[in-house]
Amino acid sequence: MKSKIFHYLDASWELLRPVNLVITALTVWVGGIIAGGVEVMLNGTLLCAAFAAALVAAGGNAINDAYDEDVDQLNRPDRPIPSGRLDYVSAFKLGGGISIFGIIISYLLKPGLGIIALCVALLLWVYSVSLKRTILLGNFAVGICGGLAFIFGALAVDNPAGGMYPALFAFLIHIGREIVKDIEDVSGDRLCGAMTLPVVAGGQHAQRVAAFMLMMLATAVFIPYWTGDFSRNYFYIMLTAVDLPLMLIILFLLIGVEQRGLKRVSAALKLIMIAGLVALYIG
Repeated sequence: MKSKIFHYLDASWELLRPVNLVITALTVWVGGIIAGGVEVMLNGTLLCAAFAAALVAAGGNAINDAYDEDVDQLNRPDRPIPSGRLDYVSAFKLGGGISIFGIIISYLLKPGLGIIALCVALLLWVYSVSLKRTILLGNFAVGICGGLAFIFGALAVDNPAGGMYPALFAFLIHIGREIVKDIEDVSGDRLCGAMTLPVVAGGQHAQRVAAFMLMMLATAVFIPYWTGDFSRNYFYIMLTAVDLPLMLIILFLLIGVEQRGLKRVSAALKLIMIAGLVALYIG
Protein backbone atom coordinates (compact mmCIF):
# COMPACT_ATOMS: atom_id res chain seq x y z
CA MET A 1 0.00 0.00 0.00
CA LYS A 2 2.78 2.42 0.95
CA SER A 3 4.60 1.58 -2.27
CA LYS A 4 1.48 2.33 -4.32
CA ILE A 5 0.97 5.68 -2.60
CA PHE A 6 4.65 6.54 -3.07
CA HIS A 7 4.50 5.77 -6.80
CA TYR A 8 1.33 7.86 -7.13
CA LEU A 9 2.91 10.83 -5.36
CA ASP A 10 6.11 10.46 -7.37
CA ALA A 11 4.19 10.38 -10.67
CA SER A 12 2.03 13.34 -9.58
CA TRP A 13 5.10 15.39 -8.64
CA GLU A 14 6.70 14.64 -12.01
CA LEU A 15 3.45 15.57 -13.76
CA LEU A 16 3.54 19.04 -12.18
CA ARG A 17 7.09 19.67 -13.52
CA PRO A 18 8.72 21.09 -10.36
CA VAL A 19 11.62 22.80 -12.17
CA ASN A 20 9.16 24.83 -14.23
CA LEU A 21 7.24 25.72 -11.07
CA VAL A 22 10.38 27.07 -9.41
CA ILE A 23 11.03 29.19 -12.50
CA THR A 24 7.42 30.47 -12.40
CA ALA A 25 7.68 31.41 -8.72
CA LEU A 26 11.05 33.09 -9.26
CA THR A 27 9.63 34.99 -12.23
CA VAL A 28 6.79 36.41 -10.15
CA TRP A 29 9.17 37.21 -7.28
CA VAL A 30 11.67 38.97 -9.55
CA GLY A 31 8.81 40.79 -11.26
CA GLY A 32 7.79 42.18 -7.89
CA ILE A 33 11.36 43.21 -7.02
CA ILE A 34 11.82 44.94 -10.39
CA ALA A 35 8.61 46.87 -9.83
CA GLY A 36 8.98 47.57 -6.11
CA GLY A 37 12.72 47.52 -5.38
CA VAL A 38 14.78 45.24 -3.15
CA GLU A 39 12.82 46.34 -0.09
CA VAL A 40 9.88 44.17 -1.21
CA MET A 41 12.06 41.05 -1.46
CA LEU A 42 10.45 39.52 1.65
CA ASN A 43 7.05 41.14 1.17
CA GLY A 44 4.42 38.63 2.31
CA THR A 45 1.98 39.42 -0.49
CA LEU A 46 4.69 38.97 -3.11
CA LEU A 47 5.91 35.66 -1.67
CA CYS A 48 2.36 34.32 -1.46
CA ALA A 49 1.69 35.53 -5.01
CA ALA A 50 4.75 33.61 -6.23
CA PHE A 51 3.43 30.49 -4.52
CA ALA A 52 -0.07 30.98 -5.96
CA ALA A 53 1.32 31.47 -9.47
CA ALA A 54 3.29 28.23 -9.15
CA LEU A 55 0.07 26.45 -8.17
CA VAL A 56 -1.77 27.78 -11.23
CA ALA A 57 1.15 26.74 -13.45
CA ALA A 58 1.22 23.29 -11.81
CA GLY A 59 -2.48 22.85 -12.47
CA GLY A 60 -2.00 23.89 -16.08
CA ASN A 61 0.82 21.36 -16.51
CA ALA A 62 -1.30 18.52 -15.14
CA ILE A 63 -4.34 19.39 -17.27
CA ASN A 64 -2.15 19.78 -20.34
CA ASP A 65 -0.73 16.28 -19.88
CA ALA A 66 -4.20 14.89 -19.26
CA TYR A 67 -5.41 16.22 -22.62
CA ASP A 68 -2.17 15.23 -24.34
CA GLU A 69 -2.35 11.53 -23.52
CA ASP A 70 -2.62 10.46 -27.18
CA VAL A 71 0.19 12.73 -28.40
CA ASP A 72 2.48 11.82 -25.49
CA GLN A 73 2.07 8.14 -26.29
CA LEU A 74 4.11 8.95 -29.40
CA ASN A 75 6.25 11.94 -28.37
CA ARG A 76 6.86 11.45 -24.61
CA PRO A 77 6.00 7.84 -23.67
CA ASP A 78 8.02 8.15 -20.44
CA ARG A 79 5.69 10.77 -18.94
CA PRO A 80 3.43 9.71 -16.03
CA ILE A 81 0.18 9.25 -18.00
CA PRO A 82 1.38 7.45 -21.16
CA SER A 83 3.72 5.29 -19.08
CA GLY A 84 0.72 4.10 -17.03
CA ARG A 85 1.97 5.47 -13.71
CA LEU A 86 -0.96 7.90 -13.48
CA ASP A 87 -4.39 7.81 -15.10
CA TYR A 88 -6.11 10.59 -17.06
CA VAL A 89 -8.89 11.19 -14.50
CA SER A 90 -6.49 11.51 -11.56
CA ALA A 91 -4.31 13.97 -13.52
CA PHE A 92 -7.33 16.06 -14.48
CA LYS A 93 -8.66 16.19 -10.90
CA LEU A 94 -5.21 17.02 -9.56
CA GLY A 95 -4.72 19.82 -12.09
CA GLY A 96 -8.17 21.30 -11.57
CA GLY A 97 -7.90 21.24 -7.79
CA ILE A 98 -4.46 22.83 -7.68
CA SER A 99 -5.52 25.53 -10.17
CA ILE A 100 -8.58 26.45 -8.11
CA PHE A 101 -6.46 26.59 -4.95
CA GLY A 102 -4.03 28.96 -6.68
CA ILE A 103 -6.86 31.19 -7.91
CA ILE A 104 -8.40 31.41 -4.43
CA ILE A 105 -5.10 32.35 -2.79
CA SER A 106 -4.51 34.97 -5.50
CA TYR A 107 -7.94 36.53 -4.99
CA LEU A 108 -7.52 36.63 -1.21
CA LEU A 109 -4.23 38.49 -1.69
CA LYS A 110 -5.70 41.03 -4.13
CA PRO A 111 -8.82 40.79 -6.32
CA GLY A 112 -6.72 41.88 -9.33
CA LEU A 113 -4.36 38.97 -8.77
CA GLY A 114 -7.34 36.64 -8.60
CA ILE A 115 -8.61 37.90 -11.95
CA ILE A 116 -5.20 37.39 -13.59
CA ALA A 117 -4.88 33.91 -12.06
CA LEU A 118 -8.35 32.97 -13.32
CA CYS A 119 -7.60 34.29 -16.82
CA VAL A 120 -4.29 32.40 -16.95
CA ALA A 121 -5.90 29.17 -15.70
CA LEU A 122 -8.64 29.46 -18.34
CA LEU A 123 -6.13 30.28 -21.06
CA LEU A 124 -4.01 27.26 -20.10
CA TRP A 125 -7.13 25.08 -20.22
CA VAL A 126 -8.13 26.38 -23.67
CA TYR A 127 -4.53 25.91 -24.76
CA SER A 128 -4.62 22.27 -23.67
CA VAL A 129 -7.99 21.60 -25.31
CA SER A 130 -7.46 23.26 -28.68
CA LEU A 131 -4.87 26.03 -29.07
CA LYS A 132 -1.86 23.74 -28.64
CA ARG A 133 -2.63 22.02 -31.92
CA THR A 134 -2.98 25.19 -34.01
CA ILE A 135 -0.53 27.34 -35.97
CA LEU A 136 1.16 29.75 -33.54
CA LEU A 137 -1.97 30.41 -31.43
CA GLY A 138 -0.82 27.96 -28.78
CA ASN A 139 2.69 29.42 -28.85
CA PHE A 140 1.31 32.92 -28.33
CA ALA A 141 -0.93 31.69 -25.49
CA VAL A 142 2.10 30.32 -23.63
CA GLY A 143 3.96 33.57 -24.34
CA ILE A 144 1.11 35.60 -22.84
CA CYS A 145 1.07 33.44 -19.71
CA GLY A 146 4.84 33.77 -19.37
CA GLY A 147 4.63 37.55 -19.67
CA LEU A 148 1.73 37.83 -17.22
CA ALA A 149 3.88 36.21 -14.52
CA PHE A 150 5.92 39.44 -14.32
CA ILE A 151 2.78 41.60 -14.31
CA PHE A 152 1.44 39.34 -11.55
CA GLY A 153 4.50 39.98 -9.39
CA ALA A 154 4.47 43.70 -10.14
CA LEU A 155 0.78 43.97 -9.24
CA ALA A 156 1.47 42.18 -5.94
CA VAL A 157 3.58 45.22 -4.95
CA ASP A 158 1.09 47.72 -6.43
CA ASN A 159 3.13 48.70 -9.49
CA PRO A 160 1.89 46.64 -12.47
CA ALA A 161 3.53 48.98 -15.00
CA GLY A 162 6.91 48.03 -13.52
CA GLY A 163 6.59 44.56 -14.98
CA MET A 164 6.06 45.60 -18.60
CA TYR A 165 9.65 45.26 -19.89
CA PRO A 166 10.28 41.80 -18.46
CA ALA A 167 6.80 40.72 -19.55
CA LEU A 168 7.74 41.56 -23.13
CA PHE A 169 10.99 39.58 -22.85
CA ALA A 170 9.19 36.58 -21.39
CA PHE A 171 6.55 36.75 -24.13
CA LEU A 172 9.17 36.58 -26.87
CA ILE A 173 11.38 33.83 -25.41
CA HIS A 174 8.41 31.63 -24.57
CA ILE A 175 7.11 31.85 -28.13
CA GLY A 176 10.53 30.97 -29.55
CA ARG A 177 10.96 28.05 -27.16
CA GLU A 178 7.45 26.73 -27.77
CA ILE A 179 8.05 26.67 -31.51
CA VAL A 180 11.25 24.69 -30.91
CA LYS A 181 9.30 22.24 -28.74
CA ASP A 182 6.69 21.91 -31.51
CA ILE A 183 9.45 20.96 -33.94
CA GLU A 184 10.63 18.33 -31.45
CA ASP A 185 7.12 16.86 -31.34
CA VAL A 186 6.34 17.14 -35.05
CA SER A 187 6.15 13.39 -35.75
CA GLY A 188 3.60 12.67 -33.05
CA ASP A 189 1.67 15.88 -33.75
CA ARG A 190 1.37 14.98 -37.43
CA LEU A 191 0.03 11.51 -36.64
CA CYS A 192 -2.50 12.98 -34.18
CA GLY A 193 -3.75 15.56 -36.67
CA ALA A 194 -2.32 18.64 -34.93
CA MET A 195 -1.83 21.69 -37.17
CA THR A 196 1.21 23.26 -35.56
CA LEU A 197 3.64 25.45 -37.51
CA PRO A 198 6.23 22.70 -38.19
CA VAL A 199 3.47 20.28 -39.28
CA VAL A 200 1.99 22.77 -41.74
CA ALA A 201 5.09 24.66 -42.93
CA GLY A 202 7.91 22.22 -42.19
CA GLY A 203 10.65 22.12 -39.57
CA GLN A 204 13.09 24.40 -41.42
CA HIS A 205 10.55 27.19 -41.80
CA ALA A 206 9.48 26.79 -38.16
CA GLN A 207 13.13 27.10 -37.06
CA ARG A 208 13.41 30.38 -38.98
CA VAL A 209 10.27 31.73 -37.28
CA ALA A 210 11.69 30.74 -33.88
CA ALA A 211 14.97 32.45 -34.79
CA PHE A 212 13.06 35.62 -35.76
CA MET A 213 11.26 35.72 -32.38
CA LEU A 214 14.59 35.27 -30.59
CA MET A 215 16.17 38.02 -32.72
CA MET A 216 13.42 40.36 -31.54
CA LEU A 217 14.21 39.34 -27.97
CA ALA A 218 17.97 39.82 -28.43
CA THR A 219 17.31 43.43 -29.45
CA ALA A 220 14.49 44.17 -27.00
CA VAL A 221 16.48 43.22 -23.88
CA PHE A 222 18.63 46.34 -24.29
CA ILE A 223 15.73 48.81 -24.46
CA PRO A 224 15.59 49.30 -20.65
CA TYR A 225 19.32 50.08 -20.63
CA TRP A 226 19.05 52.54 -23.53
CA THR A 227 16.18 54.32 -21.80
CA GLY A 228 18.17 54.53 -18.55
CA ASP A 229 15.78 52.35 -16.56
CA PHE A 230 18.41 49.65 -15.89
CA SER A 231 22.06 49.82 -14.87
CA ARG A 232 25.31 49.00 -16.65
CA ASN A 233 25.47 45.74 -14.65
CA TYR A 234 22.20 44.74 -16.32
CA PHE A 235 23.73 45.49 -19.72
CA TYR A 236 26.82 43.35 -19.11
CA ILE A 237 24.89 40.37 -17.77
CA MET A 238 22.35 40.55 -20.59
CA LEU A 239 25.13 40.81 -23.16
CA THR A 240 27.22 37.89 -21.89
CA ALA A 241 24.67 35.51 -20.35
CA VAL A 242 21.64 36.19 -22.54
CA ASP A 243 22.45 37.83 -25.87
CA LEU A 244 25.59 35.89 -26.81
CA PRO A 245 23.99 32.48 -26.16
CA LEU A 246 20.86 33.70 -27.97
CA MET A 247 22.88 34.69 -31.03
CA LEU A 248 24.46 31.22 -31.14
CA ILE A 249 21.04 29.58 -30.91
CA ILE A 250 19.69 31.89 -33.61
CA LEU A 251 22.61 30.98 -35.86
CA PHE A 252 22.04 27.26 -35.30
CA LEU A 253 18.32 27.63 -36.02
CA LEU A 254 18.96 29.55 -39.24
CA ILE A 255 21.45 26.92 -40.40
CA GLY A 256 19.11 24.15 -39.28
CA VAL A 257 19.26 22.07 -36.11
CA GLU A 258 18.84 18.32 -36.39
CA GLN A 259 15.97 16.73 -34.50
CA ARG A 260 18.19 15.36 -31.72
CA GLY A 261 19.70 18.81 -31.15
CA LEU A 262 16.37 20.55 -30.57
CA LYS A 263 16.08 19.27 -27.01
CA ARG A 264 19.42 20.92 -26.22
CA VAL A 265 18.22 24.18 -27.75
CA SER A 266 15.06 24.04 -25.63
CA ALA A 267 17.10 23.34 -22.47
CA ALA A 268 19.53 26.17 -23.34
CA LEU A 269 16.62 28.60 -23.70
CA LYS A 270 15.40 27.63 -20.24
CA LEU A 271 18.87 28.41 -18.84
CA ILE A 272 18.80 31.74 -20.67
CA MET A 273 15.49 32.50 -18.95
CA ILE A 274 17.18 31.99 -15.59
CA ALA A 275 20.14 34.19 -16.63
CA GLY A 276 17.67 36.86 -17.72
CA LEU A 277 15.98 36.73 -14.32
CA VAL A 278 19.38 37.30 -12.67
CA ALA A 279 20.07 40.28 -14.94
CA LEU A 280 16.66 41.78 -14.22
CA TYR A 281 17.12 41.23 -10.49
CA ILE A 282 20.56 42.88 -10.45
CA GLY A 283 19.65 45.58 -12.96
